Amino acid sequence: MSFARKLPGIALIALCTAASIGAEVIDRVMATVNRQAILLSDVNAARLFQLVPPAGGGDPIASTLDRLIERSLILEEVERYQPPEPAREEIDTRLAAIRQRFRAADAFPRALATVGLSEEQLRGFIRNDLRMATYINERFAETESGARETLVAEWVVSLRRRAEVIVLYLPG
Repeated sequence: MSFARKLPGIALIALCTAASIGAEVIDRVMATVNRQAILLSDVNAARLFQLVPPAGGGDPIASTLDRLIERSLILEEVERYQPPEPAREEIDTRLAAIRQRFRAADAFPRALATVGLSEEQLRGFIRNDLRMATYINERFAETESGARETLVAEWVVSLRRRAEVIVLYLPG
């Protein structure tokens, strides 16, 4: 029997062995957006550091995941048009505001470690938020505030329709 034919059996044995010894799941794919994964650790980080607007009710994981899906779609557009880079001071200010939410001296680094995030990765998230805001401000500059929210929401819906979004999370 060739190795290629044995491979499915070997994989099954490895899976059963891992399950029987209590292998720990390190992370979980919650959704994919155009083949880019959004992990449970991403959702947890967004919730812990309040990186997306909080849920209005219902399942906070599903709500956060939905915000991260929208964010991925918007970021794809931002990458296509390359708005100007935010000032380092803006990023520093936002990072300081996040850090202040953690009162104890070691709480912020522990929170980062809890979700497997480095401070540099958090800075990157903040940078992208600022780039997204710049892009949206430029794209919808001539719109009144109430109408602007509606237009942005409709635009995000259209981005989602054109994208390949697969949600794997099933609320418990």
